[in-house]
Amino acid sequence: MDTQELRSFSKKTVHGIFALASRSLILQLINFTAFFIISVILTARDLGIYTAVVAASRIISFFTDFGLGAALIQKKESLKREDLATIFTIQFAATLAIFLIFVVAIGQIGSFFNLNSEGSNLLLALVFTVFLSSFKMIPSILLERSINFGKLVIPQIGESLIFNFLLIALVINNFGLNSFTLAFIVSSLAGIPLYYFVSPWRPSIGIYRTSIKELKFGAQFQAKNILATVKDDFLTVILTRFLPFTQIGYIGFSQRIAFFVYRYIVDSVTKVTFSSYSRIQDNRQFLRKAIEKSLFFTGLVLFPLLFGLIVTSPLLIKFIPGWANKWEPALISLIFFSLNAIVSSMSAVLVNVLDATGRVKTTLKLMLLWTIMTWTLTPVLIYILGYNGVAISSFIITLTIFITIYLVKKVVDFNFIKSIYKPLLASFLMVALTFVLANFLVGSLATLIFVIILSGAVYVFFIYILAGKQIFEDIKKLYL
Repeated sequence: MDTQELRSFSKKTVHGIFALASRSLILQLINFTAFFIISVILTARDLGIYTAVVAASRIISFFTDFGLGAALIQKKESLKREDLATIFTIQFAATLAIFLIFVVAIGQIGSFFNLNSEGSNLLLALVFTVFLSSFKMIPSILLERSINFGKLVIPQIGESLIFNFLLIALVINNFGLNSFTLAFIVSSLAGIPLYYFVSPWRPSIGIYRTSIKELKFGAQFQAKNILATVKDDFLTVILTRFLPFTQIGYIGFSQRIAFFVYRYIVDSVTKVTFSSYSRIQDNRQFLRKAIEKSLFFTGLVLFPLLFGLIVTSPLLIKFIPGWANKWEPALISLIFFSLNAIVSSMSAVLVNVLDATGRVKTTLKLMLLWTIMTWTLTPVLIYILGYNGVAISSFIITLTIFITIYLVKKVVDFNFIKSIYKPLLASFLMVALTFVLANFLVGSLATLIFVIILSGAVYVFFIYILAGKQIFEDIKKLYL
């Protein structure tokens, strides 16, 4: 790419991030609203069963993915019809086989993980949605390769609307865990035509030898994701053998709240920049700037929100209706999962660079290290500290980010501290003021909201002083 093409590509990438983030905001608000209502109505035990079953379904999803989608997105050459048919066929066959196995063995599987009949039905429904996802894979890949995330989020919003509105209606009418089962099935079926509407593709069956070579990158990429799943979701599933579902509910609640903003921001950035980094991986100077901008803007949004959540979380649980006297036991886990999300947001951007530049073996080794640490440290801390040991160990493991920084620096010489120190400093100043105001002013939900808004304004003021010129220059470049 020449200079003009790089500038055009840069604008397209940033617009892609903003398009995905802005549209995903609707999606995330819908999801969070539904989760809030559920957290008020359902018991901690029911939420614990849901947390464990969703973790189990994610394990199945990753083991039947093979990283084929990432392989096609990362591929430098144009995609051929044979590539798409091969990937679709493998994905379809693998997910169908797994679903049929679960249909036959769901009784034994549910019994092993201490699931009641509702939990077993939910697990089977989620495995069915994994099978249905094979029909959505190719339309998604075609949009991601063209960095057309504005369209990609349309079926996601459609599915989310159907799922959450149906879920809320069923929960309110006392359907319990069956609410999730019905909502997952209906929304997943309804989502398929939406994907083909925004990204038309005629499914075809066949496995072509010339396309099998794409499996090499896909297998390495997915091996890393499988390890990530073993590290997190498989651990959650195994915990059902050692912790009561109520305590797993506390873990699931705190993890969901802490990672709500993380998923929204980091997933938007990494989803778009994976395609972008792949295209500019040979231009080290431009890649360095892209990495530093990604780190800066991720920290710009995430740091104040997560640090703010940490300092206000005791008051949020105390004053939000339906949370008081129910979720206080989740407070310590919420704080440490929030700290985890802060560090992980930076690490995710850097791991994304390694993946996009073809260094999947390196990220596979990283994930192996984190998996070993998780399965070694977590049981010890659970034994010492109880269920809070899960969150505390997860935060300790994220402190190995210095290894990720070193590995990325071997690819391109970027400045990590310079990229994040301004939003970090502004966030610390905001937190100090919030802590003081909370102690003197907060006595109700209304005064808590007032302090949160005031703290947000203080952060904007400090970040304007520290980085206002930089932010406005970057925004200006988008329109020049």
